[in-house]
Amino acid sequence: MGQLGPRLARAETRIPIAILYDFRNEWAQGYGDTGDGHTRYNGEAESFCAGLKVLGQNIDVVPLSATFERYRLIAALNLRLIDDAPARRLRAVVPAGGTLVLNYRAATQNNMDNGMRRSLAPGPFEKIAVVNSEAILDLVEYNSAAGNLEAGLQAALGIEFQGQGQMFHPRTAIEQLTLHGADAVAAVPRGEALTGRPAVTRNRHGRRWVLYGGCDSTADGFYETIARLAGQSASLKPLLAAPYGFEVTSREDADSIYYFLLNLTETAHERIDLPRAMEDLIGGRRAVRQIALAPLDAAILTWPKGRQ
Repeated sequence: MGQLGPRLARAETRIPIAILYDFRNEWAQGYGDTGDGHTRYNGEAESFCAGLKVLGQNIDVVPLSATFERYRLIAALNLRLIDDAPARRLRAVVPAGGTLVLNYRAATQNNMDNGMRRSLAPGPFEKIAVVNSEAILDLVEYNSAAGNLEAGLQAALGIEFQGQGQMFHPRTAIEQLTLHGADAVAAVPRGEALTGRPAVTRNRHGRRWVLYGGCDSTADGFYETIARLAGQSASLKPLLAAPYGFEVTSREDADSIYYFLLNLTETAHERIDLPRAMEDLIGGRRAVRQIALAPLDAAILTWPKGRQ
């Protein structure tokens, strides 16, 4: 392992995906959980980060002040409080070729004049998302345990993606969305006034897409499905095909690309096919076309640039 340091010293990571992480929004939304250990801001950010890992790509976590042009997919999560300038910069991402993901209560508060002006989600992003939220069912405030929401209605609430056939239940909120040109990629099959309403939307604006999630969920599969839709919209492909539960990242220098595979599951994988003969740096083997990884094991593979 000590020999890998010098070899990787000049390697850099090219990152197509960014998750925005904003302290002001984290502070405003609070550090407490929603009764199940899922913290209001951090828990949702972690859920989206875990979901995006199914794309098998490098992921960055950046502040709202970051340069956005280098990324092909930006997940602007929990961005309830946003000023005019960063909103303009994010809106410019999509016509320039980036895909933008927003979630419920996006841009509902503006602090430009210290007046905390409020608007309906997604606020200044409505023109590129072409959807708006008319109302929101806050399941932290209204729920069957508190006695102000009928238990059968709460149990029936769910989100279903087109062609999936799987129901995902909301965790803390679900918005009543109205389309103004966007496509519904997920809807609410049952839920009284919400029945048939869109839950997740997608709209093409210029060169790329805006996805808007009008709810959260208790299920990992919800975030993975949004991630796959976002990755498809951004024309992203995995660095390497890997089994579910693996994390794949890469670094590269002038001559080679280095792939890092981590088996984050408790299942051994005895046969993982590689797209070409590669060098196994940890195992010290060349021209490897298959590898095996034990639970929580890792591999570093390399391939010369330009070789087919």
